[in-house]
Amino acid sequence: MNAGLASYVKSKGIDSFQKLQVLLFLSQHPTVNGTCQEFSERLYMGDTVQLTKIIADLQFAGLLEQEGNCYKLRDKPDVKLYLQNLARLFENPLSRQELIDCIQRQKFIM
Repeated sequence: MNAGLASYVKSKGIDSFQKLQVLLFLSQHPTVNGTCQEFSERLYMGDTVQLTKIIADLQFAGLLEQEGNCYKLRDKPDVKLYLQNLARLFENPLSRQELIDCIQRQKFIM
């Protein structure tokens, strides 16, 4: 994984597989918006308390925005570009493992 993408992952606080899963879903469906409950159902995440925290973290990092009680991917070119790069990395099994390792290392650093 290139240093720029690793730095982006760190700077945006993408420190769990669940956060990555939310971002990859929104990267694939950039026009989708929803409540925490709706995302919980779409992503098969039963723990809505954890998902609420994930969404708040991603919103604080500038990756999501809120409209009413719904959340969606922030419509900024740099956000879309980095998420497309993350999605591309995730498609390849070797780079996927490298990405997951990078995320895991952040947990131990924080």
